[in-house]
Amino acid sequence: MIVESLELFVSVLAISILHAILPNHWLPVVALSKQLKWDARKTTGITMLAAFAHSFSTVIIGILLAIGGMTLEGILPYFKYVAAAILISLGILFVWRHQHHMHFHLKPISLDKKSSLSVIVGSLLLAMFLSPCLEVGALFLVAGTEGMALTFVIAGIYTLTSVAGMTLFAWLALHGLKKMDWHKLEHNSGLVSGIILILTGLIFVFSH
Repeated sequence: MIVESLELFVSVLAISILHAILPNHWLPVVALSKQLKWDARKTTGITMLAAFAHSFSTVIIGILLAIGGMTLEGILPYFKYVAAAILISLGILFVWRHQHHMHFHLKPISLDKKSSLSVIVGSLLLAMFLSPCLEVGALFLVAGTEGMALTFVIAGIYTLTSVAGMTLFAWLALHGLKKMDWHKLEHNSGLVSGIILILTGLIFVFSH
């Protein structure tokens, strides 16, 4: 139990940090802030709301998967291995998508400058809510086989890390963050996430 829990904690934390860094999670807010001349306080506040919306949809899906995993664990004695196999398969899919230059992108948000703040923020939050983190969602399936207590801890880790990370990087971007090779980072994010999922699944299998 301790090995599986530690591995899940590390995996969720690593993927959460990776996705918080990616610009397609916070850059839309920064771009809108420059276009609409928002101050730093408003921009970071809206980024935080967007991060919560993004995390909330992921956690909802994750908890549903965890409940499914917990239920199936009670019915099928070896479902833990099935859950681990799903995790490994998803990791392989992410690696395959990376090798074939297929990536996950949040579509840019195009809004009329005359739109009210509520419409702009509402559209942004909806876009973020509809783009959950699939990698973390998959980890909940495995967490569910270990119980709901672990599931809620993982949900908390993911939410706090995502919200803090996205808000921090948006704030840094507003205050002259030096240019990085964001495209390269985003290009490799699927590969890194896939490897993390594969390793998590393998450790989960061999630790039982």
